[in-house]
Amino acid sequence: MNQESIMAPTTEKLVEELEADIIFGRLRPHQELVEDALMARFGAKRHAVRAAIQELIARSIVVKPRSKSARVKDFTETEVDELYRMRALLQREAVNTMPLPAEPAALNKLKEVHVRYVAAASVGADQRLIHKLNDEFHSAIFELCRNQTLSKAIAFYTEASNPIRSYGITDKQWLNRAISEHAAMIGAIERQDRQALAELVVDHMHPSLKRWQAVRAGA
Repeated sequence: MNQESIMAPTTEKLVEELEADIIFGRLRPHQELVEDALMARFGAKRHAVRAAIQELIARSIVVKPRSKSARVKDFTETEVDELYRMRALLQREAVNTMPLPAEPAALNKLKEVHVRYVAAASVGADQRLIHKLNDEFHSAIFELCRNQTLSKAIAFYTEASNPIRSYGITDKQWLNRAISEHAAMIGAIERQDRQALAELVVDHMHPSLKRWQAVRAGA
């Protein structure tokens, strides 16, 4: 194996970098993902770039029109509405079916993620870490339903909505609200208040959605 091959990024690394560029707005809707340009930018092999693009297509944040290069997906208002309705439906079902009281170990895991999220927010951590910890928190909540198929479906639609739900993710006002709502979710689980939790997990989606809609309207 030569030095060039050793230094070339893996497909997984390319996916991580490109997904971050997309969900945080550095790559805009309709922007083309040109293989040669990506190879030059990352020092990557063509097969790795192609595999990364295919993975992003599978995650529904990149599209490949016939006879055209791959490009960042541009969501229509209808697609976003359908996506968020599906997320709300699945998340409510997870709450309605999760056993309460929650297992102490699972609840402690949720609290630990929340502590790390609050700490990252307090020191102005970068977007990727905030995004990662936010996802960990919500995954830990929905895993409480003990239905892997449902949890995977929630994760799929959550990931598909990343370019929408990540708008303003490190905005101070948004972070403060998210921290407060995360704490309220933990409280609802501890009180075994299923109705409050169901409302919280759905209402929690609205601020980033409204911000995306406002940005789109002003585009």
